[in-house]
Amino acid sequence: MRVLSTRVALAVLGLPLGAMAAPEPEATPAVAQDVAPAPPAPPPLVFRLQARLDSRVLVGRQARLDDYTLDSILVVPGVGGQLTPWFSYGFSAVAYAQSFENAQPRILDTVGMFKLAEPFQIWAGRFVVPFDRFNLSGPFRNLIWSYPGIYDGVRRIGGENGPFGRDTGLSIWGSVGQGFFKYHLMAHQLELGQAAPRLTGRVSFSFLDREPGYFVSTSYLGEKDVVSVGVAMQYQHDGRTWTPVAGAGASSVLPLAVDAAQVQPLPTRVDNLWAVTADLFAEKRLGPGLGTATFDVGYYEYDEHRSYRRAYAITAAYLPHLQLGPGRTQVGIRWEQAYASPLQPQLSNLKAADLSVSYHLSGYNLRLGLDAARQWLGSRVANNVAMGLQYSPP
Repeated sequence: MRVLSTRVALAVLGLPLGAMAAPEPEATPAVAQDVAPAPPAPPPLVFRLQARLDSRVLVGRQARLDDYTLDSILVVPGVGGQLTPWFSYGFSAVAYAQSFENAQPRILDTVGMFKLAEPFQIWAGRFVVPFDRFNLSGPFRNLIWSYPGIYDGVRRIGGENGPFGRDTGLSIWGSVGQGFFKYHLMAHQLELGQAAPRLTGRVSFSFLDREPGYFVSTSYLGEKDVVSVGVAMQYQHDGRTWTPVAGAGASSVLPLAVDAAQVQPLPTRVDNLWAVTADLFAEKRLGPGLGTATFDVGYYEYDEHRSYRRAYAITAAYLPHLQLGPGRTQVGIRWEQAYASPLQPQLSNLKAADLSVSYHLSGYNLRLGLDAARQWLGSRVANNVAMGLQYSPP
């Protein structure tokens, strides 16, 4: 047995079998090491910095070459780490403004993450609400440079969340099959003691390559082949305040032709808030040298007391295999529509189209963006061009 064990050890170590010609009588048998070493533990403290600068160019008959503004500055410094195999944490601040001089830092994320098992994890604190794919991607991993659902600076699609898509709450979530199935259950807006908590639930399935982890992306830049479907719902008892119009009951539907000047407001009322969404995401590498195609569609429906009750966004993109200089260029187009609630006859349906070009020098870590948008805002049309730079380390 000693000779057989020594042969196995020498074969595993890559030594010639002749090297065991005359073993010492007192030699101890070697043990084959066929178990890979454990990966290093995640560091307990990691510093991060994300930054994004956006400029807008005015487009129109009277526009000139100097008609541009620094539209926004978004800086997100943060720290995080893993203290034990089952507990990690994250903390980040945010400064968002139109200039460095008037930027006011605020707390963005403060979250403790308890991982009891892959299918059962608990997050507590202030963090991203898991409603739709856009919110779970964030501005730094959004395929189109400009965030969706923005018309004159007002959100028309997306979840009912706090600033930057965050809220304070408690979430139970998990992943099965390395991301084949994921679920999220979150109770948020818990700091508002006089109101009922807002509840958000989401389930998703990822076919082909998986999407593990809490977050997703609106494009993986040719690193994965993904087909994913997700549905979500939000609900809050007495979470919606709304103002009815004279002569219209809570269930009345006024014709869109009613003149808003003739409508008299009544005292504000309270009703239940709810929202549902469904999204389909597909990204496929087309073959050697053919690049990557992306398709994404999201549909939203809200209670009738929200200003815009239904909306959808459709996105298509292509990432050529050809590399131009040190980076790769992705071209995307997005079409959005938002439909006014029948209880808001003074509002018009809205439409918007974005043509976006992103130059990825290092994936999403270093990116240049250009976005040309046209928005149909009722009786008028708005055009603008946005350019930006983002830095977001892994």
